[in-house]
Amino acid sequence: MKKKKRIKFGRVSLKSKRPKNLVFNPSDSVLTYHNEIMKLKKNTQHLAEALEKTGEKLQDMEIHVNLLTRLLTTLCIEKFGMRIGVLKRLIKRIEKEAIRDSQILHLEELYKLPTHSDKKGPPPQPPSKNDPWEEIS
Repeated sequence: MKKKKRIKFGRVSLKSKRPKNLVFNPSDSVLTYHNEIMKLKKNTQHLAEALEKTGEKLQDMEIHVNLLTRLLTTLCIEKFGMRIGVLKRLIKRIEKEAIRDSQILHLEELYKLPTHSDKKGPPPQPPSKNDPWEEIS
């Protein structure tokens, strides 16, 4: 038979180890701590107000985008004579391009690659559908 190994436990100290910067120093006045707490309270109030203003601005922007979308849709259908199916396909294509562009920007930010500059030349363009060289070759 195999012998069971005994696990030995050492003495565990129950004393808590506090960081030295959290130790109360009697020479510090209570007024100093009160002032620090008041500064923190003021900062949190300021942040809460800024958050509320940002939320209101975001809501206003959403309303403006919705109105512009409705206006553009109305113009395309009623004034330009586009059919709804054509408009839907166009919107889907634009959404895919926007997602692709945002993913490229995100990857450039992750890897901190420089964006295309005029010194290096324009970014490569995909071949167009009506390229005469395609017919020749």
